[in-house]
Amino acid sequence: MIDTYSPCPCGSGKKYKFCCLQTQRERDVRESRSSFWSISSSDELADEGAASAVSGDLAAERAFCEKGLRLMAAGEFEKAIAPLRDAVAKAPTIYTAANNLALCLFVTGKLDEALLVQKESLTASPFPNPFGLANLATFLYAAGDEHEAMRYLDEALDVRPPSVDACVKICETLARFRRHQAILDLVDKSRYGGEPAVCYFTGIAAANLGDSARAQRDLRRVNMGHHKADWVRRYLEHLREGTSPHAIRGDWPYLLPYEVCPITVIKAEVACDQAAWLARRIVADVFEAVLNDSPDKTDSGINALKCVTHPDATALLWMIAKGTFGPDSLRMAALQGLQERGEIAPQHQVEVFMGGKRREVTVTGTQLNPEFRYCEALPDKLERLFAKAIEAGCKKKPDWAAIGVIYEEILAAAPGYIPARFNYAVSLLNRRRLAEAEDILRALVSEHPEYLFARAALLQLFNEDGRDKQAKALLKSTAMPTETHPDAMVAWLMAQALYFENRKDFEEARKYIEQAHQIAPDKPRVKDWWKRYQNRTGECKESR
Repeated sequence: MIDTYSPCPCGSGKKYKFCCLQTQRERDVRESRSSFWSISSSDELADEGAASAVSGDLAAERAFCEKGLRLMAAGEFEKAIAPLRDAVAKAPTIYTAANNLALCLFVTGKLDEALLVQKESLTASPFPNPFGLANLATFLYAAGDEHEAMRYLDEALDVRPPSVDACVKICETLARFRRHQAILDLVDKSRYGGEPAVCYFTGIAAANLGDSARAQRDLRRVNMGHHKADWVRRYLEHLREGTSPHAIRGDWPYLLPYEVCPITVIKAEVACDQAAWLARRIVADVFEAVLNDSPDKTDSGINALKCVTHPDATALLWMIAKGTFGPDSLRMAALQGLQERGEIAPQHQVEVFMGGKRREVTVTGTQLNPEFRYCEALPDKLERLFAKAIEAGCKKKPDWAAIGVIYEEILAAAPGYIPARFNYAVSLLNRRRLAEAEDILRALVSEHPEYLFARAALLQLFNEDGRDKQAKALLKSTAMPTETHPDAMVAWLMAQALYFENRKDFEEARKYIEQAHQIAPDKPRVKDWWKRYQNRTGECKESR
């Protein structure tokens, strides 16, 4: 990322092109072939000066270790396990093979075995092993033992890193715990401050600490072969413009989701004990990284975060609800998650950034679940027929008579399927067969009071007919369900908004329109009503 005709960073006084550029290009090629997972260097013991302490078949150990290293560099972590096991067996006091074996086990989802191998190696080898200590801290963090993880990480900081890879490994582990100053202190005391892989971490640490000058200096040293060169370029643009990345905490993240924790570990730990896994901090960190990486595609990330029981997940939900990260729908989902945890009481007002400005939002007592179903799914054949009817109803000029026939066919085979009964009533309403439709809607409200779609349609029918007493009685008799589909809640809110608008109580109607907009701001009908409300604001004040 250095201009080829600028002075070389080495201080020689020559142009970069005629000094260190070629060396840098060779390093770029090496780094572009490596993965995120830093590999323990085979020459880390060179400076220890304790060859007499090494025992075992050194030649065989080196041969097996080098084979394992080649496989790791190619991303073949599973295949690297066997030769690295052999290397450890040949010379157990040389920790390099054990560090890499433990790493391969971790990356392939064998967390317990990775912990065992790393602990045994730290006991067997007489040499200081900061890479292994940082490795162990990462494994313990994944296992949910944060206290022990921090203890081993602090122990790693007390040892001088014997290689670039050891320095990177410690920085990577410090980054997991957002120990920004510790990263700078470690690197400044080492001899690896100019290494591109190290500068990646020091640059982001400096940005997190508000040192823009150092952040830019260090990030410019990260070469184009780095696996996150695109991130570095984006961060440099933010630094030049005086802005910051769009992140939940408003910070500068170091890691992508797969770097926080391999998917293999997640799958293995969930299969073993899902409840125990969801209670760990690392899970909250994974979904924070998921959301930070894709702020506009957040449904799966926020729904998963709502299931995490670690206190950090609650803190993140509050950050999302109170912040400006992501779309409005994300903040509403965070509020629902906080309500489910008992953090917010029903009907409590929370100040939220919504619709481009700060406003008070009332949290309902009903959980909104996009996967919520009112009854058992239809058999495949009927499900396809139901989808066909839905699609036909969405056309510009629906043939409601033909659509009604489809629903009659479905109900003949599955008379208890609530959505088909309701949609058949809708087809009758659109054919002005109001009495028949009303009978069905009344029956649904009586038999299934939690089915807000029917309640909303009946309220709207009463509104259109001017049957105020019946509309008021329906509203008064409504007990909100503990859980429903967001679309059903929006339908009910909009029906209530219409009820109050018809009575020219625009201030009350505003509450329901706003709540509907908070839940589904992109629905066309909600958008239209929202614009209509905004245009009426002045009228409302004058009418009062």
